[in-house]
Amino acid sequence: MDLRNGYAVVDLETTGLDCWDDLIIEIGVSVAKPGQNPDTDSVLVKIDRRLPDVIVRLTGITDRDLASRGMGIDEALNWFVERTADLPLVGHNIVRFDRAFLLEAARVHRRSVEEGRYPMRVIEEVDHLPARRFIDTMALFKGYKMGQYPTQGESHTEYVQRILDMRTPAGLRYSLQAACQDLGISTSRVRAHRAHGDVVQNQKLFEKLIEVGAV
Repeated sequence: MDLRNGYAVVDLETTGLDCWDDLIIEIGVSVAKPGQNPDTDSVLVKIDRRLPDVIVRLTGITDRDLASRGMGIDEALNWFVERTADLPLVGHNIVRFDRAFLLEAARVHRRSVEEGRYPMRVIEEVDHLPARRFIDTMALFKGYKMGQYPTQGESHTEYVQRILDMRTPAGLRYSLQAACQDLGISTSRVRAHRAHGDVVQNQKLFEKLIEVGAV
């Protein structure tokens, strides 16, 4: 993975776990470039349905928040593309979760443009979201704790699938909060399950994984 020009940490909040039926409600991005402090921001995304109560309780995001401060998904994708440019995209479970939601949002956006509801294509599945662009801190942390590293010729995507499919040793937890706590990264001042807070935590986790040789 080429990090010479920096990278962008990405986190999504959604209405659920099914990328085919659930929707993105918040996108967080933290751009880290050499010699600069991370630039972190997030946007809320309007949706055409009420939020499930469990998501309101988990994230603190309400229907009123989305209605008053959210932007349409097309505008949100444009914001995402402009901020992340062609940088590697880092996330916790990003290969299996966040990428799936971004791909489906890109497909919906394509239909929006084709049907005349949005004036231009701002995100392309193939050009903007190829598998090789995604770096998964969940797999990196789990692999590091298990002493499992990429084999010769194994792509990061293949490594992620192999590690996450492996049986987890008893007692090993690898959620974002658990990984940060294991590596001595404080989580006390960051709100979990909000995109802005999660990208801040994951940026610290990724830097620590680089430091300990897991990347």
